[in-house]
Amino acid sequence: MVAQIRSAAEATGEYRDMLIRLMTRQIYAETATAEVFGQAITAAPTWEEKHRLAVFTLEEVQHSQGLVVLLRDLGEDPEAIIAARPPAGEFWAIDLTKWIDIAVFNFVVDRAGSHQIMEYRHSSYTPWADSQEVVLADEEEHYGTGIQVLKEFARDTDRFAKFKVSFERVLPNAVKRAFGRPGNAENEYCLRVGLKRHSHGQILNRYLDEMKGYMGSVGLAFPPMSAFEAAGVEMAERTKEIVLSLQ
Repeated sequence: MVAQIRSAAEATGEYRDMLIRLMTRQIYAETATAEVFGQAITAAPTWEEKHRLAVFTLEEVQHSQGLVVLLRDLGEDPEAIIAARPPAGEFWAIDLTKWIDIAVFNFVVDRAGSHQIMEYRHSSYTPWADSQEVVLADEEEHYGTGIQVLKEFARDTDRFAKFKVSFERVLPNAVKRAFGRPGNAENEYCLRVGLKRHSHGQILNRYLDEMKGYMGSVGLAFPPMSAFEAAGVEMAERTKEIVLSLQ
């Protein structure tokens, strides 16, 4: 039976260190995503898209602010943590001036985040777990829009060709940023103390299998293994099998 940690005062030692490490990864992703959506308002081709991105920006900022509060409760300086993050475009490997990149980002990145948040909402650190339900609901809506955007691009041969080029660059980097490395001691510790319920490989494979279901129907394939290798992505054998099954 995994012990529940119900306050910042109870989070100590190695547990606290790992909790801050995981929250740092999440706040990097949330703040970078907020900045992507905010800056993408300019690139959006229609007023409807601009409005949608403005709403998404606000939601990502609120997600980030929730983490700011949690980190401060743990005695950390969120501003210093965020300042150490690479610029948003570099972090997610996208060009913030290109609508194609924003469309790919919407399809790829939000769902990657959702699969991690599915873990965090059941975390043994209950202040974090309790805050993640609304975050996951927002991300589900974002991903639904990403699927619609994918289908829209797939209807135009020229635009879809550009989508594929961007996808092959963005997905490997998103996998690296969102999921980390398989089979390390950190992952085993998170499972043991209940900070996560599933292994790195299980979470990543769940994400890729879900992506595959939408991709195959429109003729979108996974990037070649060389693209993942170039991005520094480490994969377990089962993960490689999923990627190679839709090339």
